[in-house]
Amino acid sequence: MTRDELTDIIFSTLSKELLDVGDDFSRDSDLMAFGLDSLTLTQLLLAIEEATGVWVDESTITEQSLGSTTAFAELVHGQIDKS
Repeated sequence: MTRDELTDIIFSTLSKELLDVGDDFSRDSDLMAFGLDSLTLTQLLLAIEEATGVWVDESTITEQSLGSTTAFAELVHGQIDKS
C-alpha cells in the first residue's frame, strides 16, 4: 500500500465517519484541532487495522504525527513497512 493510498483511507475515514468536519478540513489540517480525541483515535486505529491488517503501535503516536492526515499516514506507512 502506498503512502498516498493510506493517506486517502485515513482522510476518508476521518472526514466521512469519525469527525464532524466541513469543507475546510484538508489532508494538512491539524487533527486535534478538528476534534480528534482518544476515542476517535482508537476508532481510527481500528479502521486502519481493518484496511491494512496492521495494528499501529500507540506508543509511536506523537503530537507531531497527529499534526495532519499526511503526517499520520507517514507514521502508519512506516509501521506497515516493518510488518
